[in-house]
This record gives sequence, C-alpha cells and structure tokens, in this order.
Amino acid sequence: MNNDMTYQEINNTKSNIKEFLNEIQKLACKSEFNFSQCDGDFFSFIAKHIVFFKYLYSGRRKTYFYKVLISDLYYFILSILENKMRYMYVNERSIIENYMRAIMQVSLQDNHVTETIFEEMHMKSFKCSFSDSEYSLIKSEYGVSCGYIHGGDILSDNLSYVLEECSKKRFEIDDRRKYYIRFQRVVKIFDRLVIAENAAYVSGCFHRKKSMMEYLLGKNQVDLLFQVLK
Repeated sequence: MNNDMTYQEINNTKSNIKEFLNEIQKLACKSEFNFSQCDGDFFSFIAKHIVFFKYLYSGRRKTYFYKVLISDLYYFILSILENKMRYMYVNERSIIENYMRAIMQVSLQDNHVTETIFEEMHMKSFKCSFSDSEYSLIKSEYGVSCGYIHGGDILSDNLSYVLEECSKKRFEIDDRRKYYIRFQRVVKIFDRLVIAENAAYVSGCFHRKKSMMEYLLGKNQVDLLFQVLK
C-alpha cells in the first residue's frame, strides 16, 4: 500500500460520515428515538458500507444491484429511526437478496431470490471459507425477515387485537443491540463472499486505494482480497 493515494480521500470520507451521523441524530430527536452509542456505532458501520457500494457501483460494470443496496441501506436506517420494524425487515430482505445477486451473479431480471439460489449458494465452492453455520445464519435471518413482513398473528380473527399488536411494537435498546450484532455478522459474511468471488473487480474499484477499503471494511477483508488475487 506504499503507493496508496487515499490519505486525503479517507479524511474527507471520515468527515462525510461524521456529518451523516450528526444528521441521523437530528432525525432521531424528531422521531423521539433514544439514540445510544451502539446506535451510533451501527449507523457508522452502515455508512461505511454505503460508501463501499458507491465504489463498486462506480466501477466499469455499473452493476445495478450495488445501487439498489445503497438505496436499501438509506431506507434501512430511516425505518429503524422511525420504529417501522416491518419496513426495516423489508429493507433487510432486499439487502440479503442483492448481496446474493452479487455473489451468485443472478441478474435483476431474474428478480426472485428463490430456495434454489440458497441451495446453490450452500453447495458452491467459494474462494474463501464459508461454513455451514454461516449459511444457516444467513438463511435464518432471511426467514425471520420474510416472516416478519408477512406477519405472524396477522390472520387472527380478532381485528382489534392485531391492530393493537401492530401499533405497540417498539424496537427497544436491548433488542436493537442483539439485532445489530446479528445483522453485522450476516453482512460481514456477505462482504467476504462478495470480495472473494469478485476479487479482480473489487481490486480495480479500489485501485491504489486499498487503505480506503481497509477503513471501510477492515484489514481482514483487504487481506482476503490480496490472498485471492495471488
């Protein structure tokens, strides 16, 4: 990384993310959202991924699902701040599906991520480690997001009960901490698979800017990139 050209670019990105987090805190106040350190850390993690996907979208491929991921992440943040848990899971499902498109090279024209795509991913020989437990975590999280979207008690005969249950769902701090940890685990697995399966392209998007990639995703992901490119 001796020829890395990103010192000023990283500083500008850090300032951009700091300003972004300040804006999120303002929105949190308007929504009466109890903003904590774990929220700030999580939204910083999401902001870095927005920047990462901007680099991938700006590359020569202009792959549309990276643009969709950027949009999903913005709306994902807003749905958490506004306590709209159903929309949070709508965005999470889309995030998982578009990561899988990037990994499995499924076009947006083949719009539905089906059980077959999951099975193919499970059987695929990746250029990095991908354990059964990691696959199970991804599959479970996708199932949770789909289940929440379609509703558990939504078919109950008691209409007022369902309405009350929908209205009083709150995303409290302890639940958010657990959710953030689980979501970040899923995303880090996906990051690894995207990098391993698209190593040459990712490297090109961060040509002489590997320090930027390290700032956004961590040293382990950059080490993986160099390992796959050997």
